[in-house]
Amino acid sequence: MMEKKDYQNELSVHCGKKTDSMENLAKQCEEEAEKLLDSLNIPDGGEVSVPFWTSDFFSEFICRGRFRKDEKGTIAYDLDFSESTL
Repeated sequence: MMEKKDYQNELSVHCGKKTDSMENLAKQCEEEAEKLLDSLNIPDGGEVSVPFWTSDFFSEFICRGRFRKDEKGTIAYDLDFSESTL
């Protein structure tokens, strides 16, 4: 079994390009968020915030993912695009 790592202070996700449509970037962010669910080490009742950026050399901020773990150990997330620089 792969050891879970606490990425809270070091993880950011890079996906897509500045020229991609916002719809396409949102889909890519959703796919990357799903991949993170098994690798984040979040304490029960805790939350981790992960920024999502474009993969371009001069990256643009796409959204912020907020990952939460409830008392039962279930992780849920939402993606907030309100601060996007695109």
